[in-house]
Amino acid sequence: MKKRFAILLVILAVALGVNAVTLEVWWTRPNEIAQVIKDMANEYFTPQTGIELNFTAMNYDDLWSKAMLALAAGDTPDLASFGSEWPVEFGMRGGLVDLRAEHPEEFAEIEKKLYPGQMRSLEFMGTAFGIPVEFGFGLTYYRTDIFAENGWEYPTTWDEVRALLPKFQANGMNLACISQYLLPDFQSVMTFIWQHGGVYVNDDGVSSGLNTPEAIAGFKELMELFTVYKIPQAPVPMNTFASGEYPLVVGGNWNYSAVDQGFPQIRGKWSVGLTPGTVRSDGFLSHSIYNGPLPIGIFKNSKYQKEGWEFIKWFMQDEVQAEYGRRVMQVMPSGFFFSANMNVASKIDYFPEDHVKVMYEQSYHSMAPRYGLGSVVSQRHVTNAAMSVILQGTDPEKALLEAHDLVQAEMKRKQVEFARFISRLK
Repeated sequence: MKKRFAILLVILAVALGVNAVTLEVWWTRPNEIAQVIKDMANEYFTPQTGIELNFTAMNYDDLWSKAMLALAAGDTPDLASFGSEWPVEFGMRGGLVDLRAEHPEEFAEIEKKLYPGQMRSLEFMGTAFGIPVEFGFGLTYYRTDIFAENGWEYPTTWDEVRALLPKFQANGMNLACISQYLLPDFQSVMTFIWQHGGVYVNDDGVSSGLNTPEAIAGFKELMELFTVYKIPQAPVPMNTFASGEYPLVVGGNWNYSAVDQGFPQIRGKWSVGLTPGTVRSDGFLSHSIYNGPLPIGIFKNSKYQKEGWEFIKWFMQDEVQAEYGRRVMQVMPSGFFFSANMNVASKIDYFPEDHVKVMYEQSYHSMAPRYGLGSVVSQRHVTNAAMSVILQGTDPEKALLEAHDLVQAEMKRKQVEFARFISRLK
């Protein structure tokens, strides 16, 4: 009897050992935010599934280098959150699980909830090595009090912005950027190219579209804002928005809380609007602007890929994402969270409703750059083209066409370098 009981105890211990799974997760967020998701997992996910999670907070630079070393050594965590275009880079090297291939039906259900344009950076030749949790996108801020005092209407197009700029400048004001998305760089160039109907990477993923008339028109329009209308070429301090020196500024959605919390003296005197757009030849008004999804993926070396997918499914649920956002804002009032799950917008109760509506609509217009072989490393050529126009007076069309040739050459080199990886995807 005692022997039989002892055998049962051994079997039970082994069973418990098998079921005791702890997922190691590298989380590219501050410690406070990593603690939020850890607390939520402990409260809800672990009691439901028995799966525990250990989160390690990292910044992007550390994660890139550590992930590359971990992949080379074959000693990776189970999951990680990444920069927008990293999953394909890692996935093609055999480092990440193709979530679309492994969980086609469940992945498709989650994908239906995502804002349009979110997967462009995360898929290549039908693969999807990550899924976006949140995303940063361009958002325009304006001083409603100053606009009202001067009888100005919020500009819905860049034509209207150009008509407004002389009025600004006559009053010692100007248009500016407070962080990103209106600078002589790759991200801003993409915004204007997309608004004109052009592309950086063609649908084939292995060639560039920078040499098209649409791309050239968008590039020229952005360059004129700096060379003709003399808007600042670098981000301005946020307090210049509060002072009224720059009553119309373009930034990221993540700047929202910093403006709101940092300058209570102008609360109720500013709002957000759709990024000024471009009317295309067919009459369509495009408010496209650059966005960067922040995805999560599962490492191929993980022994707990199934459990990792269970966590991703749980975390992408509408209510879980909404609660995560609330808690992030509680622990970091100057922080920001905007879910890639579009169902969550209706559940946001930590921003004014009219501001959320603008963010929701802008999210539909925002776009991530399409991934292409060599496209990430080649982004510098686009930024260099913009700077050559401003600093050296290079003709914009000539500068962009030269950038196209450099990007195209890099993409051809990458086709050779990644040939063995691409062959696995076909």
